[in-house]
Amino acid sequence: MTEHRNRAGSGRERILDAAAQLFAAQGYAGTSTRDIAQQAGIRQPSLYAHFSVKSEILCELLVETLRPPVEYAAKLFDDTDLPARDRLIRLLDFDIRGLFAGRRPVAVLGVLPEVRGPEFAEAHRLRNGLRELYGRLCGDALAAAGAPVGPDELHRTTAIVFTLVEGISARRFEDPDLDVDRTIQDTTTAILRILGV
Repeated sequence: MTEHRNRAGSGRERILDAAAQLFAAQGYAGTSTRDIAQQAGIRQPSLYAHFSVKSEILCELLVETLRPPVEYAAKLFDDTDLPARDRLIRLLDFDIRGLFAGRRPVAVLGVLPEVRGPEFAEAHRLRNGLRELYGRLCGDALAAAGAPVGPDELHRTTAIVFTLVEGISARRFEDPDLDVDRTIQDTTTAILRILGV
């Protein structure tokens, strides 16, 4: 029984890896389940044993990219001894490292028009939650620096910060040799300058 589960798990992982590569290279709409099965080295019916439709594959890839930083950011709010600016820096470090450690640059696919349907609800909920947590951390950092902003300005600022972080996925696709530590340093410096903290 365990042996069967391990094979099933590895098959599922191969499907996810293959899909991530193909979605990044060909786009979501340009990739079929047949393409994914072929890339994963399995037959198409085997793919359907794990995922009933293509959207389930992309949704799982997005969720596995988004869930860890959402959970980490939520924990940062419990650490009241850590200054707000440092909490933001820690989230940036964690989130960006996750984008590098994850399966290819799939996070950027979460903003495509074809990924706006209800079948992606869990991914959208997590993405919106992460953006909200970034907003709270930005707002806290600004307030702690004596520069609180109104809700409209905070919304615009958060959108810029979140776009910079999500954009790393696209940069990683363009440059697979992108250095994670340098990217974290450059992104954090840019965001702290934007915030003025």
